Amino acid sequence: MKDTGAVAAEVTTVPLSRNPRAKMMGIEDGFVKLFCRPGSGSVLGGVIVAPRASELILSVSLAVEHGLTVDQIAHTFSIYPSLSGSITEAARVLRPRDFFAGFDSAG
Repeated sequence: MKDTGAVAAEVTTVPLSRNPRAKMMGIEDGFVKLFCRPGSGSVLGGVIVAPRASELILSVSLAVEHGLTVDQIAHTFSIYPSLSGSITEAARVLRPRDFFAGFDSAG
């Protein structure tokens, strides 16, 4: 049997045009794409097409290296407004059902 290299993954793409910092900088093109393992949510990788993409990819590579999940990224503080906030947003899109699980709505 030939190994195709295919890996089962959940995928989301967040256009930079939705990012507040990108709007402030006049960036209309680009995106953040995040891949995670179905079920566990372990980050498998990502693609960033944006100005300074080489700086933005660091958080994705750290997530892969340390076996982080999209839930962990989604719950991580991100600076607002920032281009890196799109990485957090992508993680939230992949795990929207349980993002607020454990938070007491009564305050």
